[in-house]
Amino acid sequence: MVVPESLVYGLVLLSALAHAVWNAVVKHSGESFLQLAMIRSVGLLFGALLATQLPLPAPGALGYLIGGALFQYLYFFLLTRSYRALDYGTAYPIARGVTPMLVATAALLFLDESLQPLQLTGVLLVTCGIFALIMKELRVSRGGIVLCVGTGVAITGYTTLGAAGVRAVENPLSFVAWLEILSGSGILLAVLLTQPARGLSFARANLLRSSASGMLASGAFAVALWATSVMPVAAVVATRETSILFASVISVFALNERFSPRRLIAALIIFSGIGALALA
Repeated sequence: MVVPESLVYGLVLLSALAHAVWNAVVKHSGESFLQLAMIRSVGLLFGALLATQLPLPAPGALGYLIGGALFQYLYFFLLTRSYRALDYGTAYPIARGVTPMLVATAALLFLDESLQPLQLTGVLLVTCGIFALIMKELRVSRGGIVLCVGTGVAITGYTTLGAAGVRAVENPLSFVAWLEILSGSGILLAVLLTQPARGLSFARANLLRSSASGMLASGAFAVALWATSVMPVAAVVATRETSILFASVISVFALNERFSPRRLIAALIIFSGIGALALA
């Protein structure tokens, strides 16, 4: 079945909103690592249930699965430390802002995937809008910026390998399911080995919030990874990183931060980029 590109972009925008929401939950939790582990545990359950209904991924996808999971472990590690070093409104935009051009470069080098002129224009507009949004945030500590950029590199790694993986299997959702299983079981094992009592206590106290956030995270990731099987990965990632704009809105309405003219101009640039991608 051919899926209209406008529908794909719409779904990716929804996944961007979900991504901004669950990241805000992780940041504002008193135990960011345990909160992340709870969220990924829901992903583990989601992946296990999905895997029972789908065929195993082709053996050729095994390397992509392992590589994608390793980059996700690195992402989890750097993400939680970025949130310790910097505010949500600073760490999230920097980490996600470096990703579109990195992914576009990686897709060109490793997936032999080039963009049409209008798609490239869209990616550049979204990237420029993101950097207009975060320019003020670049005055923070160098160590925090390094952590955030490292998080962006990890995102690039698992996104590129994930895109290759979903294209190497007959059913993209089977790859998504097993990647959820690997990434979820890894972080859950880390909690069980290092702080099992605190993890259990946290799970009991935060079950509802963690379950809802986990469903958002799993759904958002599944949509984004599936979208890379039918669209250029750089275009999908540029659209998904509009989650930075949603994060900014969350900061304004949930954290009472001022919506400055700079943010408004950045928003217009970002949405111009999305429009170019949708029309490409």
